[in-house]
Amino acid sequence: MRSKVEAESDLRRMTAGFMGMAVAIILFGWIVGVLGCCWDRGLMQYVAGLLFLMGGTFCIISLCTCVAGINFELSRYPRYLFGLPDDIGHGYGWSMFCAWGGLGLTLIAGFFCTLAPSVQPIPRSTCPKSRQENGTVC
Repeated sequence: MRSKVEAESDLRRMTAGFMGMAVAIILFGWIVGVLGCCWDRGLMQYVAGLLFLMGGTFCIISLCTCVAGINFELSRYPRYLFGLPDDIGHGYGWSMFCAWGGLGLTLIAGFFCTLAPSVQPIPRSTCPKSRQENGTVC
């Protein structure tokens, strides 16, 4: 049977691993998205959106493992070791608010980048159909 210290160590490694993957995927998504906007390639924007969504998924996993690790650590040790009085509970504060807010923005960016190629207007040519008129092909 595994000890609690090993389980806590595993949670920390999982959090770091998923956060590293999320950062790498989101940065790659930014690069693909910027190139897609510069070259006006719908497929690259779509792929950037999918990368943002995948990076957001890894962010969700890393946030959940981080919260589980914090709760595990707080439940393992007595409250007086953390300097918390008996009448005060623990909280996550602004760091978790910013993390969940950044996750939401990442998912919204992924949704819009994925949606962007399908809502762009199709360029119309001067000749809607290829037909012969007066011996010329338009």
